[in-house]
Order: sequence, then structure tokens, then C-alpha cells
Amino acid sequence: MDPVTTSAFHRTCHVLAGERAWAWQLLREALQGQPLQQLMWVGEKAPAGIQALPQRQVQRWLGGECRLLVFDALDGFHPDVFAAALGTLAGGGQLWLLLPAWEDWARCADRQRARLAPYPLDAGAVGGRFIERLREQIAQADCVRVARRADAPSVPDFKHLLQPAVRGTFALTPDQQAAVEAIRRVAQGRARRPLVLTADRGRGKTTALGAAIADLLREGLQRVLVVAPARNAVQALFAQLQRELPDGVMHGNEFAWRACRVAFRLADEQAGNPQPGDLLVVDEAAAIGLALLETLLQRHARVVFSTTVHGYEGSGRGFALRFMRVLEERCPQWRALELQQPVRWAAGDPLERLLNRALLLDAEPTTLDTADSPLDYRWLSQAQLAQDADLLQQLFALLVAAHYQTRPSDLQQLLDAPGLHVQVALRSGVPVGALLLVTEGGFDQSLAQAVCRGERRPRGHMLLQSLAQHAGLCEAPRLRLWRVMRIAVRTELRRRGIGSALLRQAREQALSAGLDLLGSAFALDERLLPFWQAAGFAVARLGERRDASSGMHSVQMLAGLSAAGRELQARAQARFQAQFPWRLAASFRQLPAALALPLLQGRDCDDLALDAQDRADIRAFALAHRGFADAQPALWRLLCHEFAAGAPGLQAHQRELLLAAVLQNRSCGEILQRTGIDGRQAQQQALRAAVKNLLHNG
Repeated sequence: MDPVTTSAFHRTCHVLAGERAWAWQLLREALQGQPLQQLMWVGEKAPAGIQALPQRQVQRWLGGECRLLVFDALDGFHPDVFAAALGTLAGGGQLWLLLPAWEDWARCADRQRARLAPYPLDAGAVGGRFIERLREQIAQADCVRVARRADAPSVPDFKHLLQPAVRGTFALTPDQQAAVEAIRRVAQGRARRPLVLTADRGRGKTTALGAAIADLLREGLQRVLVVAPARNAVQALFAQLQRELPDGVMHGNEFAWRACRVAFRLADEQAGNPQPGDLLVVDEAAAIGLALLETLLQRHARVVFSTTVHGYEGSGRGFALRFMRVLEERCPQWRALELQQPVRWAAGDPLERLLNRALLLDAEPTTLDTADSPLDYRWLSQAQLAQDADLLQQLFALLVAAHYQTRPSDLQQLLDAPGLHVQVALRSGVPVGALLLVTEGGFDQSLAQAVCRGERRPRGHMLLQSLAQHAGLCEAPRLRLWRVMRIAVRTELRRRGIGSALLRQAREQALSAGLDLLGSAFALDERLLPFWQAAGFAVARLGERRDASSGMHSVQMLAGLSAAGRELQARAQARFQAQFPWRLAASFRQLPAALALPLLQGRDCDDLALDAQDRADIRAFALAHRGFADAQPALWRLLCHEFAAGAPGLQAHQRELLLAAVLQNRSCGEILQRTGIDGRQAQQQALRAAVKNLLHNG
């Protein structure tokens, strides 16, 4: 067999399709004498003398590098893990992909597919369209050589391919040098001129961030804050700091060099409890929620936002489209810079092209015809999507642009997950809107009760399971629901009723299918909540924990269809509204007024009647000298009534103040941070004025 021809520092792929013993025998003998420290073997098992890295642990290697990558997919193939692992393979390196028999790959048992199968289904119910498509892409790539067990290649046929690439000494590329200079200008130039640094994977943007920070520390910058969705996302940044400042020391999440510090924090930690810094660096910003990015931008005068444009980490394109509008409004002199030159491999790398094409990492929406042609709403089967490559690519591009955490595994789910329903709005054949629904529920009484007690967690029934276990709605899993997994509309066509039309047609289809409910769960956002409420959805639950990436609580909403579904919606809504005012002082103390106030509206406050003593306490606080603590219980009940009615007699800053002080029971320092009113006496005076305003308007 002839070796795959390639340019210097281009990576190649060699597929061994057959049983494990055959593949291991070839690799075991061929690896004799090879420098195993340059090898990464991804799989549950490996030959003696080689350490296996389970697929679930590949994230630990992000930022690392290998010359030889063995990816054992004989027991299962996870597309996110594959993409992440391939990002560690250096130029000139070889990927060895171990697969089942080539013709049978899509039909073989694959335990990784089990995550796509909702209870009571198993991995066998998951389709093989994604693998069929991947196999076709691999077969068509000129950088891949496929060896089948039937061909029985001998070891000498492979040995000459295993020569590791020789790398030169480390040096920044011209692109990285330009990025370093741009970052230095953010730190040393005029304030409120943030930088947005974008790049495809393998361009060395995180290394450039580390090099720039090292330069700034040498020049006297004292404290830099580094924010990312996870610590491993900035591993290369701290590795570069250590390379440039070898006498620096890493203690936990902080790098110390002389009197200077570079501290890592999760995005929601920095937004919720900000620490001061001379420069804020936000890496992998595409995987952080827009509202959280806005908060960081507002609180820091010098910020660098960096993100991968196409990658398994999340979609940089969707981030760019949404965040640019925020930057134009708040910091019109912001600057953008894109790194294009690969660092880890050569330009035009064929394996990078294969990965992008096979996993649609570089899917981009096509240009729309400017003519306002009519929309065609259709339900699509997964078979239709698998057979129409252009339609699949455009649909996935739409989903990528609309959501900040779209991953390769979402493509597999789109093609193969059982119980998935896809509706699109087409303009001239191009998807401009999309709705993805998954089926939940239908449990028997015994299983529903076990879920409610927290004894069972059947896979794939997230919303109804949460309502049963956390909201005490034990009958919820017995009903049948379609959960809106994704809804997306082209940016230039939003606010034209396309999303609402998709939901209306989904409601009609669900009614025809005998479903009880429609449901949705998403990161709470003041811009999204009115859309869902206008579509007939009611808030059923608000998650206690904030998502580390978006910084938001997850809100769960229901729209009843059948009599049983409408009854559950009403019960869930009433239970949430009854508990929410009290929980504002417990689980939701950090919730801003823009999010809390809409959730307080519409409550039936008959259980919170104000008696004559309550009204006297309120007047004594507002008009006399009664202390705030003595009047707070009566004020709490009063504000529940006022906020349920929308608090029309209050100004926006007064709503913020009263929510923070009375319902959320915030401290003096927290109120200062939220309202800007400094000092306990000044805050109490502002509270008296706000309550007096309520009494006057009431």
C-alpha cells in the first residue's frame, strides 16, 4: 500500500477497520522503538505499556499536544471527544482511527449512542445516519487511508508512516504578534475600547493571550483577571505565562510573578462577586451567555474577549452576531482582530478540512435573497435531512448562529435521536427558522412516584422529571409532553412572527398527536420571557443554581393542551408564584429587578392580606421614624401586592431598591453595588421616599 502523500506539517489519518486484536497487533509491533511520550491513546483500554485515556477524560488534555493520536472507537464514537482530541494533534502527526468492520460501522453496537436514547429506549433505537455520513466523508478525503481487516496489511506497510514530525523552537506567528500588540493597547491605551479576538481552532489565540499578559506584567501591570467557562479552556494561557516567566509560581487558580498576579475565575463568579483588576481577559466567550458578557463589559473598563469561531467549544459566529450589537451600543470604538494562520499544523491542513466538513464545524448561513418571498413551513424527517446535504448544512448553520453552545454531538442528535421532531420555516428553500422538539413522559404510576421521590432519573425526560422531583408535581411524568429543545430564527428576520408561527404549528401538531403539554427550558433572559408568555407558556419552575456559562438560572415553562395538561400548568404556575416572593431572599438573592419583577406579576395575593396594623407600620416607616427592620414584614406583603400588579406607581430605580432591600433582604454593601446609593442612612431615606411614593399613588 502506498503512503498518503502530504505537504510538510500536514496531518494524516489512517483507519484500521476490524476487530481490536488485529488492530492492536499492528500498532503494538509498529510502535516498537517509537517515543511514546508523543502518543495519546484515547479509549477505555490500550496495549500493555501504553496508558489509555478514556473518552470522558479527554478534556484534561485541551491545550496539550501530541504527535501520534490513536482514537479507539471500537466500543463507541463521541463526536465532541473526537473533535477535542484531534485538536491536540500537531502538524505532521498521524491519527490512527480504530473502527469496527468498515461496512458495518453504522450498525455496530455503540454505547456512546445511549445518551441519545430517551427511556425506555436503549442505544439500539438510535439511528446510524450520522455515522453513515461520517464514513462517506472519511472515504472521500484524500488525507485518509482505510485498511480493512480483510486486506490483512502487514506491519512493515505501516512502520514508515510512524516517524514523528520535527518541530522547531517556539516562536509567535505574525498573527499572534499582532494579537499581542492589540491586547497591549487595550491595557495601556484609552479605556472602554475592548478587543474581540477570534480564530479557528489551532491558531494559538490562547497562547497569544498568555504572551501578551506576560509582556504587560514585565511592564508593570499588577493584576489580570482571566475568565473562561472552565479552567482547562485557558491551560495554554497559563502554560505560556510559565514559559515566559519561569520564576513565576502557580498556586491553585492564581499565577504569581513577583508582586504581580494573574487569577482565573469562572464567568459567573466574576460577574456575581467582581474582583478588581487592571485587565479582564475573557477566553472562549462564545460559550458564555450574552447577559453575562454584558455584565462583565459593564463592570470592567479594559476587556479582551477571545473566542473560537468554529469548534466543539461552542459557536463563535453566533456570539459575534449578537455581541457586536452590544459593543456598538456601549463601546463604539471597540476593535476586532481575527487570527488566520495555524500554529499547531500547517495552513490548508487536509485533516482540519475533513473535520470541519464531517462535523459541520464551519457551517455558515447562506446569503438570503433580498426579495420578501413567502415562507413555507414544513415538518422534516431525519431521513430527509440525511439525504439532503445542503438542507442539513443550512439548518445546522442556523442552529449554530442562534445558540452559543452548539456542538458536533448536536448534529448526531439531529440525525439520529429517536423521538425528535423537526419543523422549519423555508424561504426559497433556505431554512430561516427552525423548531426542534423532543418527547417526554408517559410513565406509569409506580415510575412517576419513584421519580418524584428522587429514586429514579430516567434518561431524556428532563423537564417533567424536574417538575416532579423539585416542584413536587408528582403526576407530571405521567403526562406526555413535547419539549422545545431548540428554536432559532435568522438574525435579520427576527421579530417578524416566525418563531411564534413555529410554536403555533407545533401546538396544532401536538394536539393532533394527543399530547398533554408543550414545554420549554432555557436560561432566564428578560428579552426571551415575553416571547414565551405571549405564546401561552407559563413559568412552572426556576432552577436554584445558576449555569456557570450563561450565569443565568434555568426557567421552565409549560403550555397546557389537554384538560390534564392545563390543570398541571395551572398548578405549577400557582405553586411557583406562591413560593417565588419568599425564595427571593433565599435562592434568588442575586436576581436583578429586570428578571425578578416580570416573574412576580400576576400573583393572586389573597393569602397576603394587609391588616390595619400592617398599614399603620407602613405609614409609620414612610411618614414618621419607624425603623426599617420593624416595618419590613408589612412592607414585604405590600410589595408582593404592588409587584403582582406591575408596580405602576414606582420609578425603575425605586423598584430595584425595594426589591433588593425588602424582598431579597440584601446587605447595605450589596444595595450599594446594585443601586449606587452609599450608606445605610442614605439607603433608608431612599426607601422611605419610595414607600411614600407608593402610598401617594395608592
